[in-house]
Amino acid sequence: MFRTARRTHDKGPAAEALRLVKVSKTYGHDDSAVTALDGVTLSLERGTFTAVMGPSGSGKSTLLQCAAGLDRPDSGIVMVDGAELTGGSEAELTRFRRGRIGFVFQQYNLLDTLTVAQNTVLPLKLAGRRVDRERAREVLTAVGLGDRLGHRPDQLSGGQRQRVAIARALVTEPRVIFADEPTGALDTRSARDVLLLLREAVRVHGRTVVMVTHDPVAASYADSVVFLADGRLAGRMHAPTVDAVAERLAHLGDDVTVGV
Repeated sequence: MFRTARRTHDKGPAAEALRLVKVSKTYGHDDSAVTALDGVTLSLERGTFTAVMGPSGSGKSTLLQCAAGLDRPDSGIVMVDGAELTGGSEAELTRFRRGRIGFVFQQYNLLDTLTVAQNTVLPLKLAGRRVDRERAREVLTAVGLGDRLGHRPDQLSGGQRQRVAIARALVTEPRVIFADEPTGALDTRSARDVLLLLREAVRVHGRTVVMVTHDPVAASYADSVVFLADGRLAGRMHAPTVDAVAERLAHLGDDVTVGV
């Protein structure tokens, strides 16, 4: 079973939304082995918006997958909302993800045969939870899709599809939302709308957002940026600006550190 950290109120959220301790992950064997994460230690407070950045192959997607329980690290500890993910069975891990974690992906991952409303409540159905259609309508209205409930994905723009994906992530009221390049396939205006929605999820609804991105503009919407290089943490920046992030990326790897 998952081990849960001691809390003042068991049903309340933990002070730390995410904690990684010496997490390592290697793909392949022998001469073909590639170390994606190399002893990463990281702590993120609840109610924050963090961007994860680094060059291709730096380990940022692996970090997100291990942190979200989509992949298991070879060693180390992953804790989300005070519960350790690295000790449970696959069934327990699935239940945990459905209850406390939301996902937003670059390619939306919507089902073409379902309407906007049906796609939004799908995680609730999969988790065997009661479907509150009025709550789903409220969430979709909040993301600007209150008049698109009966539409299917192929009737929506890319930005609208991503907003459905965000509504789907929010409707389960997760503690942490993991977003993997959520603006990568969007035009500038749609990307801005999506980033504002993610920031609102943090500041208005108290969620914690962890976003992998390659875009300094996207990163500037976050509260802080965590940089990776060669599978190791390479620093952290608070209150990021576009220029400061771009400058840091240009010199990434000069001062790789063990933990942040």
